[in-house]
Amino acid sequence: MRLANHFNPDHFLNLTEALAVTKEDVHAAWERTYAELRQSLLAIGSAGTLYLVFGLQGAGKTTWVHRNSPKLGPNSVFLDGPLPSSSKRARALCLAREAGCKAVAVWVDTPFEVALAQNSHRPGLARISQEAMRHVLGQLEPPTVAEGFAEVIHVTHPATEA
Repeated sequence: MRLANHFNPDHFLNLTEALAVTKEDVHAAWERTYAELRQSLLAIGSAGTLYLVFGLQGAGKTTWVHRNSPKLGPNSVFLDGPLPSSSKRARALCLAREAGCKAVAVWVDTPFEVALAQNSHRPGLARISQEAMRHVLGQLEPPTVAEGFAEVIHVTHPATEA
């Protein structure tokens, strides 16, 4: 079940039934994600908090969102994706600044072997190749307050608490 305040490009891709997903499909899904995220953040404004939940594919990011969104309140908005480097997270931080809301990094730091095992249980094209996962791992930069976050939450496996 998708939460209204939860944004993830996978929501705009048919990963369980599609036979293929092109780079163009992925790009379009990210653009739609950012457009809807921007709209949501602007609607909430300075009362809102953007939780940028990132880590390896299969790390437990979406699980973290579902477990923590009820206690973080109605003005919480979640962007869930790999976003391994500061350059990949910059666009979301710009949207938060534009809306006047604070941004919190949630780094779901799961060992590669655990994420790989969890990923292997995903259906269809939602299952990411080991090569793609290693690519994300190679780009991974821990988040910092200097990057523009008001707070950094480091979640170690299992991803259960804020």
